[in-house]
Amino acid sequence: MTRADSLWYAGAVATGAALILVTAIKQPFNQNELAQIGPYGSDSLSTVTSGTRQPPLDPLLGALVQHLLGEGQLRQRLVPVAAGIATLVVMGLLLRRLGLGLAGAFGLWLMATAPLMVRYSAYTRPYAVPLFLMVLFTFAAVRWLDLRSRAWLAVAALAAVALPLSRVPEPIAFLLTTMVTLSWLCWRGRLAWRQAWPLIVIPGVALILVGYPMFRSLKASVSGYYDPSAAGVFDRFPYGAHEIVTGLLPLLAAWLPWWPVTLLVLGACLAIPASRRLLARWWFVWPLLIAPVVFALAYHFVAPIDFTRLPYRSRAAMFFIPAYVLVVAALASAVVDALRWGPRLRVALGALLAAALIGQLPATAGALLHDDSPDFSRAGDMIDATVPADGLVLYDRPAGPEDDHMGFLARGRYLEHPGQVVEIGFLAHEPRRLPDGRIYLLVNGQCTLGSCGTQPVAWDHDIAGWQLVSQFRQFTLYAPSDGQSGQEGAIAALTSFGDALGPELGFRETFAAAALLKREGRRSEGAALVEQMYMAADRETAAYIRAAAQLRGLDPFR
Repeated sequence: MTRADSLWYAGAVATGAALILVTAIKQPFNQNELAQIGPYGSDSLSTVTSGTRQPPLDPLLGALVQHLLGEGQLRQRLVPVAAGIATLVVMGLLLRRLGLGLAGAFGLWLMATAPLMVRYSAYTRPYAVPLFLMVLFTFAAVRWLDLRSRAWLAVAALAAVALPLSRVPEPIAFLLTTMVTLSWLCWRGRLAWRQAWPLIVIPGVALILVGYPMFRSLKASVSGYYDPSAAGVFDRFPYGAHEIVTGLLPLLAAWLPWWPVTLLVLGACLAIPASRRLLARWWFVWPLLIAPVVFALAYHFVAPIDFTRLPYRSRAAMFFIPAYVLVVAALASAVVDALRWGPRLRVALGALLAAALIGQLPATAGALLHDDSPDFSRAGDMIDATVPADGLVLYDRPAGPEDDHMGFLARGRYLEHPGQVVEIGFLAHEPRRLPDGRIYLLVNGQCTLGSCGTQPVAWDHDIAGWQLVSQFRQFTLYAPSDGQSGQEGAIAALTSFGDALGPELGFRETFAAAALLKREGRRSEGAALVEQMYMAADRETAAYIRAAAQLRGLDPFR
């Protein structure tokens, strides 16, 4: 390994660290992240660890950092950021230990700029930490097999125990596959039992003492999402297979925009004997690959869920990265060492590898430049700058009857006066007397085009009696044109807003206005408003609205 090679490795780590840090600072917290960090301010360990359905390691680390450093977007993302950067460091050490030279450095650059790596190393949920622990266990196991050093065995043991404490599905599959792979290699005579048995026993002990209790805990908390029965898997197989083809594969393609190049890289690595031999020699490729594959298959065939509401998320695909990097590094090594190949073949494969690196950069830039989630911090700034202290903001993210409702997230975090914002959906089934201040409307237009996509969609249509005064991405803020205020102003705002949206998107507004009218003793006016909405909707939409109203308790007259 030359000094120049070392500089390429260091440059990859530095570049990856910079990308992760920028993403952590820029990307807004999403709903799941805010739920994850919500309990971190508590002094009760039970509250911290039971606030989400996650194993305790990630919440405890996050709470510790928050207690030491306080709140802040980067500070509260420091655990995954540190884990992501550490993963790059350990992966670089592993590639160097394998003697890959510049080929290994190329693989590390691919990892450092991978959009999934950059985005979800800046995501405050347990993805970056277990990925780091898997790579750390792999490196420690390789070092143990090379040196028989007890220090490295201790590192492997700590990583194995910590893995199921950080996340359940992929770590358990990783540890099980490690045991099976090493046992197979020993049985085939490619490894000595006396050398490999600690690496077989340690994952087994970790699975029994830690993995099984964590699995039972997760199973109890998500009982409605777990059905491994043969009959259930058989019944769900066509639905799951269809979702893999129409959902999972397009999702992976979105994060690898030049995905045909990715397929060619995988095919070339398997077709070329030199790279194929390298992969066969690296026993750890199998555990790193099988872990995310098992979770993806289990998610689509074992989990009885509605994929339209809970599709496989791109953050889980982060676990594919180490295995993919090893495949690319193996192919790059074969190209570097293949002196007997013709120049055209070497140039073609080199161009293919370069395309694999360059092709992912648009998605990486997207992680840096585009918000994946609504920026409620900026929305809060817009409210604080525009709405007077005695004003009231009625908020909604209009969506179809089958879509979930998203409230205004973390109002205590992002608003100077948290009580200023009232969610329209809550008024429908919990009507109350509103303050006498002027009534404003805040619209999150994310779902107004018929689906809740990730790209910002602004809704800026006219609302009778209200005028648009401020806008930021998908958020539009309307002020009363004639000073409408209090209960009557709220009823007028909800009625006008519902009319502007139409029945399919504005049914929550109509039900909320009707609920306030009923509370004021004007029952017939409220009932007429609801009836008018149903008459304006087509038969199918009206049926969907009735079903949603019954499910969520929105209709004040039923």
